[in-house]
Amino acid sequence: MVVVISAPRRRRSPPWFGPETRRALAAGLAVAALAYAAGWPYWRDHPGAAALTLAGTGGIAVVGALLATGARTRRTGLLFLAASLFWAVNWLASWNAGPGPLLSPYAQADFYLALAVGVLLYPSGRLEYLADRIWTVAACVVLWGCPTALWTTSRPAWAAFRGRHVWWPAPFPDHAAFRVVLEVSAALYIGLALSFAVVLLLRLPRMSRMRRVVTLPVTVALAFVGISAALTQRPIMEESISLDTLLRVYAVQGAVSALIPLALLASGLRTRLAELAVAGRMLRLTAPVSVERIRDALRDVLQDPTLELWFWAPAEQVYVDTAGRPAAVDAGDPAPGEEAQGDPSGDAGRWRRRVETAGGEPLAIVELGGALRDHGSLVEAALDAGGRALETARLQSNVQAGLEQVRSAYGRLLRAEAVERERLARDLHDGAQQRLLALGAMLGTLEALATDPAVKEHARRCREELMAALAELRALAREVQPALLVQDGLGPALEVVAERLGTRVLLDVTAERYSREIESTLYSVLCEALSYAVDRARATRVTVRVRPDGHLLVAEVSDDGERPGGEPGALPDGLAGRIRALRGHLEIDGEPARGTTVRMVLPCE
Repeated sequence: MVVVISAPRRRRSPPWFGPETRRALAAGLAVAALAYAAGWPYWRDHPGAAALTLAGTGGIAVVGALLATGARTRRTGLLFLAASLFWAVNWLASWNAGPGPLLSPYAQADFYLALAVGVLLYPSGRLEYLADRIWTVAACVVLWGCPTALWTTSRPAWAAFRGRHVWWPAPFPDHAAFRVVLEVSAALYIGLALSFAVVLLLRLPRMSRMRRVVTLPVTVALAFVGISAALTQRPIMEESISLDTLLRVYAVQGAVSALIPLALLASGLRTRLAELAVAGRMLRLTAPVSVERIRDALRDVLQDPTLELWFWAPAEQVYVDTAGRPAAVDAGDPAPGEEAQGDPSGDAGRWRRRVETAGGEPLAIVELGGALRDHGSLVEAALDAGGRALETARLQSNVQAGLEQVRSAYGRLLRAEAVERERLARDLHDGAQQRLLALGAMLGTLEALATDPAVKEHARRCREELMAALAELRALAREVQPALLVQDGLGPALEVVAERLGTRVLLDVTAERYSREIESTLYSVLCEALSYAVDRARATRVTVRVRPDGHLLVAEVSDDGERPGGEPGALPDGLAGRIRALRGHLEIDGEPARGTTVRMVLPCE
């Protein structure tokens, strides 16, 4: 699904009185008119009962029509509409003639069945739990089986209908059997109502907090309606009651059922207030605007700590994360109308929403927990409120993406440099050094075999110069890439450096190995820091610590020297840049009285 950030539009009518609302009101009036016509013989003498019942029936129809406009609440809305129609048909019993008395028990049963299943489907649009499905099957058996058993074993007069033209087949009328059916039906109705309350209570702990906020008022209302219906049904489950008594019970049940649209109205109002609260909190939490604040604000207001946010970088034509790194998110994913990644049948599935600018250009993708699918209006309110902040953060993320590209390029150069240093050191050791050693051996042989003193002396001097050049070449090879660094790691390589300094150096270096670019960069920076401490600060004691800290590698060089001018030392920009290229950072802290500490932190995941 796509959320478009746009400017508010001017309306000629209130935003809540749109075509969906007008159609819902029309449906409510039509159902109320049908109920009025069906129960006219009773309503003309009981106007108060008529007002309550018609208001409740019409209210259920209005709520059902409104819910039917939503993708996830469509089934609940259709069932509520059907329930209002069933309750209207139920009042045909007041005519005491024709098929109305026979249809009335089925209409009453279907009314409660449609309401109950509609609430079990709300707001996800499916029966999520096994207990819901079991109860639905049991309710169908009880609510359809009991009326069938009643008219099969009774005459119409036994069931309060004494009109001359009542259509009542009664294939097996038996007074004793009819009394048994009444007792069993009354017990089943009460058991069904109590089990429904238990099913509703079992659902609540499994729901997310936001879903409980939405469903709790409706759950409590329908549980109360169901138990009230079972208790009020008990008096009419007696033989030879009057029609007036039966219709009076119907009127009471209809008045109680009006609680359901009121509960749904309260739930909708609470959701709307939550949307307003979400918008206000987004505006507060995103000031001042930053990429991380936008993401954290969305996590906070939507109560989803797993929320992820990616921004569109038009120059690179990719989505980037909050750190500016390219993310594995296809620009066309999700497509309009495609909501989720992962398992869409449960709360554990992931849900992605693409956010676009008012011009239809990609802006960002928000990935949320699957539980928020049932609260799309809250998500839209949060994204709409943070629209300007999202656009500002997108600009920041684009700058960050550019910097990240530079870092990545520098990191690739460092890796290539480390490989090249290793190759050059190997070539110097295996090529030039071996040739010079061979040449030195040849000069030594020439010196031993020469008989002319002048030649002998000249060969000796050439051999001494060759050995000096070989020593310089070996030193160069060590500086390019120490063999110990490649073979044994930072600790042994730094020990050799410390021995050459002529100053007391305390080493506390981890024996763990890391990538060649990390070890090469850290070795170069530590050598520079040691050289600076000894040559410039005249330090008499230097401490080097290199220790892992979770996914980080922390290195510190502390000395007791004094910098020229009393200022803490600084490393060349090139070495500091190498630390930053590996997404690390470098800190230099020092005072003349206590020396200087250089601290480097590198990620080592």
